[in-house]
Amino acid sequence: MKIVKVVVVGFGDRGGAYTKYAIDHPDRLKVQAVVDPDPFRRQLAKERFSLSEEMLFESVTDCVNRGKIADAVINTTMDELHIETALPFLKLGYDMLLEKPVTNNKKDLLMLKSIADRYGCKLMVCHVLRYTPFYLKIKEIVLSGEIGKIVEIESNEMVGVAHASASYIRGKWNNREKCGSSMLLAKCCHDMDLLCWFNSGTAPVKAASYGGRHYFIPENAPSGAGTRCLIDCKAEKECPYSCKKLLLDNEYFNQYTFTCLNKKYEDLTYEEKKRSLETDNPQGRCIFKTDADIVDRQAVIVEFADGSVATHSMVSGVARPGRNIHIIGTKGEIQGFLEDNKFKVRTYNPQNCLYFEREEEITNVVAGDGHSGGDSRIVNDFVNMELGLPRSISSTVIEDSINGHLIVYAADESLDNGGVSVKIESI
Repeated sequence: MKIVKVVVVGFGDRGGAYTKYAIDHPDRLKVQAVVDPDPFRRQLAKERFSLSEEMLFESVTDCVNRGKIADAVINTTMDELHIETALPFLKLGYDMLLEKPVTNNKKDLLMLKSIADRYGCKLMVCHVLRYTPFYLKIKEIVLSGEIGKIVEIESNEMVGVAHASASYIRGKWNNREKCGSSMLLAKCCHDMDLLCWFNSGTAPVKAASYGGRHYFIPENAPSGAGTRCLIDCKAEKECPYSCKKLLLDNEYFNQYTFTCLNKKYEDLTYEEKKRSLETDNPQGRCIFKTDADIVDRQAVIVEFADGSVATHSMVSGVARPGRNIHIIGTKGEIQGFLEDNKFKVRTYNPQNCLYFEREEEITNVVAGDGHSGGDSRIVNDFVNMELGLPRSISSTVIEDSINGHLIVYAADESLDNGGVSVKIESI
């Protein structure tokens, strides 16, 4: 069987996660080249995939100037770079697995799809949650008709303190202008995609949203708080959000924290990490005094063309992180928590006017496979698509990934305008 060869554009955390598949399945996927402006990241890729220097590129332009050197591209650049890095490769005829979100506006989303269509490119979006065994099993039950026609979907995402701090308060996705994405787009476009995927066959027609940024703001900083935890903060020892507690004592989300040092994490000393947090590392800032401007809570309600509705809420900085899902149909319901890897299926029992109930437990998630088993499975499906094999029911081709983005655009417009309902024009 043919081995699919890929160019990886942006060899950061996501690029490393998806290309682990090439290490585990060298008979199916080969990393042919890597594009990254950071020489340290290029060197990591060189070592990991035994690449020659001529297969390491500093820029997209340098790579595309070589012509088509692989079958496809795995594009895991930052949100605001997706369009400018994707287009040159699509115009060369590369198929692409593109990190979510595609882009932050409808015009560019449709333009990208039209370019992919014009050049005959297959384009998949990294909505990896569709591929988790948990959500896939739920989808199969929905498709079976056991709970009837969907009436309502309720979901929420609770972003834990460590993740919120590393990514959305002190991290790269903390500022809407800087990273190009809102919180709903950067974090919850997964969830909007799931709402549309579960409720496939009908399109979203209207959305409204409320929320804001109310907790991790300067007014809520403790007395004596400075600007950097380890330099000028008199409250550091008592503060539950101290970078020392999160990143030195517990080492949460280290894949984001010390990349600025250009060393492998396992090679860093405690003193190097501490010194980084004391100086210019943004993760060392007071959590209440950053340049973050994205919301720390948001609720969305969506109406679909068939009259069904869906709600989703996001809360940042909670004690127990995770995702809840509750799908209510005309014959029954499904309710579960992703991180528990189990859910309940209930159907109406006319004999006692209550319900029958069973528990479905997911047992086939391999430890270390990111997004509850979704990371490896989406790459496997992409490889299958490249080989001309049947797509899975999770398939995230661009045509089936648009509606979730449209909900986000409408919800954020509603939020920015005081919660007014915004019409969604399907494509």
